[in-house]
Amino acid sequence: MKTVNFNNLLIISFICFFFLGCSSTQLVDISKDEQLNDLLDNIGQVELRINANEEVKQLIIKSIVSLDSDIKINFVDSIDNGVLPISNNFLNQEFTYFCKPANVYLEEVTEQYLFDFQKNDEVFIFYSERFKYQAEAIKNSYPGVRIFKLEGDYDDLIKRVFELSGSNSRGDLINRLVQEEDIGFVPRPREDFEKIYIIADYDQSKNFIPSLRFNYILGKEIYVSSQSVTRIEDRKKLLDFSEVILAVPNSFLKENESLNLDELSKLSFLQDLILISAIKKNNGNSQIIAGQFANIRFSQNTCSDMQTNLVKIDNLGFSQL
Repeated sequence: MKTVNFNNLLIISFICFFFLGCSSTQLVDISKDEQLNDLLDNIGQVELRINANEEVKQLIIKSIVSLDSDIKINFVDSIDNGVLPISNNFLNQEFTYFCKPANVYLEEVTEQYLFDFQKNDEVFIFYSERFKYQAEAIKNSYPGVRIFKLEGDYDDLIKRVFELSGSNSRGDLINRLVQEEDIGFVPRPREDFEKIYIIADYDQSKNFIPSLRFNYILGKEIYVSSQSVTRIEDRKKLLDFSEVILAVPNSFLKENESLNLDELSKLSFLQDLILISAIKKNNGNSQIIAGQFANIRFSQNTCSDMQTNLVKIDNLGFSQL
């Protein structure tokens, strides 16, 4: 796998992803101070009225404190047509500014990569109860996919799904027949799959992935739900996900690495949300914005779309695919 300069690849991906719909729109990369300042100057003085609880208020303030802007935030207790409500679970919230919730955009990148370039009957999906609807929706769209619920003992589940019990029994038989020397036996799992997709939270994923490797499920690409990682508070916990593939926010690829990925993902989205809200209120022109959370195709007349990055986890970092 080759790594590519983030800023260059980001611009190229924008051009490719948005070329047909936005061939004449402006590209703004807010990671560059000059372009961010120009964007803020164009926005000018805007007041946003926001309804949120105390925890989210603190995140909002922290997300925009570094912006030298004239955007004024007014927190209000009631909700009317001019108020932007931001829930505690805002990464799963539907906003009028965006066509889909933030976490949906993350999952869609992973699923597009899985199923656009691979026969769908070569993917095994393991899901936890909270993501049952998502797993079943994929199954309905791709009938050849096999889905399995994460429950019980993970080693037993893996042995059953990948048909390892028979392989282990044959290995035991060979060792009994050949008693003179100890034969190193590696069980061979079924071969009618190419990729594994785990749709679960951190606690389930971090235990299931080592079980896969312990049972010699090797040489197959493993994908995980972004929510397995975006809620991690300590970057050191990425060691549980080495070589795993998933979609992440733009900010995860920046050189200024944050130890708290949960907070970083939230702050990144809130900053993008505030900027898009201000542009929308100020009747700004349609444009492409390289945001902190995602690559955003802003449209004044319709909802805006986002594109995130597919990466492979390497040690404590992310390498873009």
